[in-house]
Amino acid sequence: MVVPPYAEVGCRIETTDGARAVVRYVGPVEAQDGIWIGVEWDDPTRGKHDGSHGGKRYFECTASSEDGATPGSFVRPHKIRPSVTFREAIATKYLDGKLPVASGATGGDGGDDEENDEGMFVKSSNGQKIEIQLCLKKEDPNAVLGTLDRVYLPDAAIHTAGEPGDAASCGLPAAKVRILDLAGNLMRDWNAVAAFGPEFPALRVLDITGVRASWPSIPPPGPSPFPNLSVLVMNRSGASWREATAILGTCPALRELSLADCGISRLGEGDLGTFGDLAALAGLEALNLERNAMEEWSEVEKLASLPSLERLHLGGNKLRRVRYPAHVAKPGGPVPFERLRALLLADNAIDDWDSVDALNDFPSVAEVRLTGNPVTESAATRHEIVARVARLSQLNGSLIADQERKDAEIRYLRRVLGLVKSAEGAEGAAGGEAEGAAARAPQRGTEAVQAMHPRLKALVDSYGELSTHAAKGPGTGKMGEDMLELTLVCVAASAGEKAPQKKKVPMTITVGKLKLLCEKLFKVKVDAQQLYYKEPFMGMPELLEPDDYDISYLGVRDGSSILVEEKA
Repeated sequence: MVVPPYAEVGCRIETTDGARAVVRYVGPVEAQDGIWIGVEWDDPTRGKHDGSHGGKRYFECTASSEDGATPGSFVRPHKIRPSVTFREAIATKYLDGKLPVASGATGGDGGDDEENDEGMFVKSSNGQKIEIQLCLKKEDPNAVLGTLDRVYLPDAAIHTAGEPGDAASCGLPAAKVRILDLAGNLMRDWNAVAAFGPEFPALRVLDITGVRASWPSIPPPGPSPFPNLSVLVMNRSGASWREATAILGTCPALRELSLADCGISRLGEGDLGTFGDLAALAGLEALNLERNAMEEWSEVEKLASLPSLERLHLGGNKLRRVRYPAHVAKPGGPVPFERLRALLLADNAIDDWDSVDALNDFPSVAEVRLTGNPVTESAATRHEIVARVARLSQLNGSLIADQERKDAEIRYLRRVLGLVKSAEGAEGAAGGEAEGAAARAPQRGTEAVQAMHPRLKALVDSYGELSTHAAKGPGTGKMGEDMLELTLVCVAASAGEKAPQKKKVPMTITVGKLKLLCEKLFKVKVDAQQLYYKEPFMGMPELLEPDDYDISYLGVRDGSSILVEEKA
């Protein structure tokens, strides 16, 4: 039996049930009839051995040494789905069964329908001649191909561009094609991918997501196959960072690189200086490393010297902290992350406010994503992040309006000044509400509070009159001047009808202590409560959380209404 060329050793194949693999062996197997194909599956759990069968080794698997993996199997050739050339894929998508529409018979000697060189006509019921135009979908498939400047052929089982000139002569305007989507196809190595470059010299965007080819570890020699390529998408390609940067060396015009879901944990070896000398990355403006395996921020710092980097996508990794790498700056040298405007960090493991404060140190960062991190579990987090990071104009995909920033900064300032005030009291006497507020900080004392809130001074400078009022308040300094009058309204179903209650509470009372008060008034257990505050100007009530935050920090003002609801 003759094995087709797309199933030779080293080829990427897809079986009839949709599984992907690399061919490692073609030939006979002892005690078995016929020709067998030895494969290493992309999904190692699908395999039955490591390339050995019946005590004889037929091939090696690259994953065999990893945790005793057995990704190898033998399959019959007829179980392999045929792969195609680029030209064949184009014919299947655009030309299969679609022939140019033949022109109708000319002439006409008195019939109801008539066609001449100027067009086609029919006669109406009153004998008038009416011109008609036929709108045939893809009347000339070749003409349709000739208009395309972008080609989408994902998961088309393409394994090669064909012989030189084949892809360029398949009917596409090769010199005008700008976008080429080859995601999920079966090219075996970088050379098979690079073969598309000379066919489409004007290519700007190339998507090879899911193409798990054999990638080079050093830049391939020779001229660049993609001299004009500006966007390269290699998500789920299995490429390591070293392999990706080797490929970048062949793409001098590249501006955007996407390497999501590639299992990358490290960004090269050596120190920052060695990494920064890599000329292939000098023009990179956007880098996507989402859903990889990075844990240490020191790996991210290796990107600090990239002079053009503006967007960095790091969501879905395992990063636990953010720090600005000021320590790598050299006198007269480049400023670390000088042009970085967007730092996207959703779904990591960041759990400390120091990481949020560190965003202030990046000289140009104005857009941040932090959803899915432990530090953002509270509903009040958005206010605090906006207040802590001065240059933010967009947070978690939502623009920050001027009024939102002002409100957030005022709330934050009130809370921090309350902590300062409580810390001052705690320094002189223990116990009471002051000690409770100070205990929420890792250290006591005004200096410790100020160290935990580095924007405090700048906000006091901006809202000086407000800060004086918030910290001390006009008048005699009696306790009543630091009180809020609230209307407590119970809407919990289990409590029945309860009359609203007006109560005066300290500005520094926490949500948790307010819940205790509501339990006494309305007999709704604390752990069953959800508190919302409502102002006349608000469209919807706003949830008060977390329990250890002061209600004044969360925006509750004198005269506010508090709704006591039960958890669903």
